[in-house]
Amino acid sequence: MNFTASLFSKTITLFFFILIFCSPLHSQDLKRVKHFGKNKGHLKMYLHAPPNFDKTKSAPMVVVLHGCLQCAGKVARQTDWNKLADEYGFYVLYPQMRSINNPMKCFKFFKRKHANKNRGENYSIMQMIDHMKSNYAIDSGKVFITGLSAGAAMSVIMMADYPETFNAGAIFAGGAFKSGNGYITAMMGMLGLRVKSAKKWGNIVRKQNPYYSGNYPRMIIYQGNSDWVVNKRNGVELMKQWTDVHGISSLPDETIENYVNIKDIERNVYKNSEKKDAVIFYKVNKLSHALLIDPGKCKYEGGRRGFFSKDKNYFSTLWTAYDFGLIPTPVITGKSFVPEQEKEVTYTVPMHANSTYLWTFPSDCSVVKNDNTNSITLNWGGTSGCINVTETDSNFCKKQYQTLFVTSTSIK
Repeated sequence: MNFTASLFSKTITLFFFILIFCSPLHSQDLKRVKHFGKNKGHLKMYLHAPPNFDKTKSAPMVVVLHGCLQCAGKVARQTDWNKLADEYGFYVLYPQMRSINNPMKCFKFFKRKHANKNRGENYSIMQMIDHMKSNYAIDSGKVFITGLSAGAAMSVIMMADYPETFNAGAIFAGGAFKSGNGYITAMMGMLGLRVKSAKKWGNIVRKQNPYYSGNYPRMIIYQGNSDWVVNKRNGVELMKQWTDVHGISSLPDETIENYVNIKDIERNVYKNSEKKDAVIFYKVNKLSHALLIDPGKCKYEGGRRGFFSKDKNYFSTLWTAYDFGLIPTPVITGKSFVPEQEKEVTYTVPMHANSTYLWTFPSDCSVVKNDNTNSITLNWGGTSGCINVTETDSNFCKKQYQTLFVTSTSIK
């Protein structure tokens, strides 16, 4: 059996043996909005606003697009975006595909009608966003979008068609904009067979808005290396497309293996001329077609188990919110450039009573002071490497700080 036939067989098995209910229970904390403007794509609109939220106060908004066989309520529960919205104060918009449009509930990213600007489903989603801006105090500079699978592909369409609308987007198992213009070419793209130069990919995006001269949204990419639905090549092609759109190199400025002490996650950062992150590409080993979650009741845990999620001890919704700049990122304070053999280099994080701190650092560093507190002092070695720290509070809940990559500079 060839790969295409195998994929088709697995997909058919999935469709007939995996039943995902979109019941009212799943949508109990979502509000249905029936009239939001012209609905060319015949979609449904749901939203979540934090309880007792001051609607006159300007707030960010995240647009969350579900994958095939999902719905608004299901993806809300699985990602836990509402949990973060309630804690940090922002709106979440959930467009939903109707079964009558597509029995598998996939956004139709593979059809020109829905990919080209101001047509079909992309127009309906923009009408929802405009409705939110007209009826709530939405901070127009802090509108974000994210999605899984078909929802990821439609998120890329939205970013390409309406770049002025979005600050950033996070794509889980998606592909380059217009990697398919029809069912056959879309399947070829999903199989990783649609490969172009960065410039050609970038031109496809620029063609949507030929006179646009503003900034394009920042792009965050998650791609599983074991994804049998969307081949890992798609993450590479998407990275090439959006680094070109941002006018930067497709070679990363920073690569961190074992990101936040998780051996299966590699984080690649592509910076713009202002040395700010423009594209972030997470390559995840041992991950198929799924979101990364870290289920639990602690503050920094979240996500729910299901067919389209996998427990990797990594709450990807939380880390996406960090990458968006939607909520403050917990960072390690200290030098990111250190001369070889530098003595007594200190790194710190905020101190919290009754917490303990576990630090990790490059093997050629030696410890000057480390009492499992919020500070560590090292004699640096001769190589670049990463500093990590995990804080554990009195309830045994863990907080992971963002990995700090330290470049060792040679002494001349």
